[in-house]
Amino acid sequence: LLAEEHRRFSILLDVLAAELALFHRGEQPDYDLLQDVFFYLTNYPDRFHHPKEDLLFAAIAERAPQTHEFVQELGRQHGQIADAGARFLAKLQAVLNDGMLTREEVEQPALEYIALYRAHLALEEREIFALGDECLRPEDWARIGANYTARDPVCGAVLDPRYLSLRSQVTQPAS
Repeated sequence: LLAEEHRRFSILLDVLAAELALFHRGEQPDYDLLQDVFFYLTNYPDRFHHPKEDLLFAAIAERAPQTHEFVQELGRQHGQIADAGARFLAKLQAVLNDGMLTREEVEQPALEYIALYRAHLALEEREIFALGDECLRPEDWARIGANYTARDPVCGAVLDPRYLSLRSQVTQPAS
């Protein structure tokens, strides 16, 4: 489940980067899509995905105490991603409210957010998922799963109409 969510987050980061490339070239990005991607990436992971990862991190640190500082750092990165997202969202909302900002004032926090998020996803996929496979027992996974219910408004059982365009983005076959 976590790996599948990471795949969707990566696709949405690609969508965000593509829209920012349009903005950089002076073309008109799809601001509604930008807002939806950002609203999703700054809300769903913090409310639902990261808490499950936090359970995973705690279980790994319990089984492999030498990883304690590493998993704490990953938890701190969740906060850094949220802060970077809030900075970009503030700039995006200023633009949408006819604020006068330079292109760089909008692009820079977005690019920082994308880079931070991608690096974090890669680190988790490369290190933490492998640690989980290596040191967690079936009862650990069962405990983590029992304390988590996915409520993904894009790909979950109950779809939020706001995210219909995002659903089509993350469910299209790779080209």
